[in-house]
Amino acid sequence: MKAIVKNSALPHDLSVSELEIGTPGAHDVLLRISAVGICGSDLHMYAGHGGYRWIDYPLVLGHEICGVVSALGAQADPALLGKRVVVNPYIPCGTCDFCQRGEENRCDWGAFYTSKNPPQSLQYGFRRGGGMSEYLIVQEKNLVVLGDQVADTTAAILEAVAVSVTAVDKIAEIERKTIVVFGPGPIGLATIRVLAGLKAKKIVAVGVAGDKSRLKKAKELGADETVLIGDQAVKQLIEKSPQGYDAVLDSSGHPSVPQTAVSLLKKGSQLILIGISDRSFSLPMDQIVRGELSITGSYGVTKESFQRTVAYASRPEFHFEELISNIFPYQQADLAFQNALNQVPGKVVLSFK
Repeated sequence: MKAIVKNSALPHDLSVSELEIGTPGAHDVLLRISAVGICGSDLHMYAGHGGYRWIDYPLVLGHEICGVVSALGAQADPALLGKRVVVNPYIPCGTCDFCQRGEENRCDWGAFYTSKNPPQSLQYGFRRGGGMSEYLIVQEKNLVVLGDQVADTTAAILEAVAVSVTAVDKIAEIERKTIVVFGPGPIGLATIRVLAGLKAKKIVAVGVAGDKSRLKKAKELGADETVLIGDQAVKQLIEKSPQGYDAVLDSSGHPSVPQTAVSLLKKGSQLILIGISDRSFSLPMDQIVRGELSITGSYGVTKESFQRTVAYASRPEFHFEELISNIFPYQQADLAFQNALNQVPGKVVLSFK
């Protein structure tokens, strides 16, 4: 089979290679891959950025996976044969406290680490081969069956959308909240689409120089206001909501956002960090304490948030297909990755049909 392989940690060391398909284990299935989304983590690995030294190469990339069950292991559910599915990339231990609470995105297979690294449960496309291949062997418990209304290319971005759903879940009573979203990249845009689908009271999308086309897309996806911020970010954003904001969601990962958020948030409100950076930021403790502000990280997806995202995809108010910017045949993988790196307004998808 053909597969897109990142051969080493060197930048752009990508190839379309010939690999063996393999044989499914007893509780596995063989997927014929239809489409795979390109995630920001795929781009970081492709470009050779830091922060991914825990990855062993060579590696078949891709964890946003849609395919059709084409063969079954000896003990797999026969009803799955021929089903269109998406793949949950996490393989949790199932026994730790996190797993017992449905927090599979925190599962380190029972271990504790002082450094908060990507969880051991994060597997397909990271610690084992991913879906950017013509076929993939997957544990049957990692499958979510798709509704007929969901196109393959839309299904291929649902794991990314579930990242946004996981973050938005941390906000109660969405329909009463005025919310600002920093960073109109793919996750920020997906967050806006989820908030709009859940009927948030007001959504303000924030970008910087170079984000003009992405902010236009944010408006199309349901943002009530868009702001291209400069040196007066707080002033610009308070003009859009003079009574402040109930929540700030940051998908940019820029260390300046938390400081700005403290000035924007109402007392008792929350900052949710989705974007990842290894840079530090500092905040005035008196503002956090007196404002009773909460700061929360949000990482990855849970089994429940992923399944609910798939259910949302069948509902007309979400229109996740509008998040797709470009679709490339897998043979043009290099071009697709370059396109995704070029700040396109939305997701880039590889087709394997």
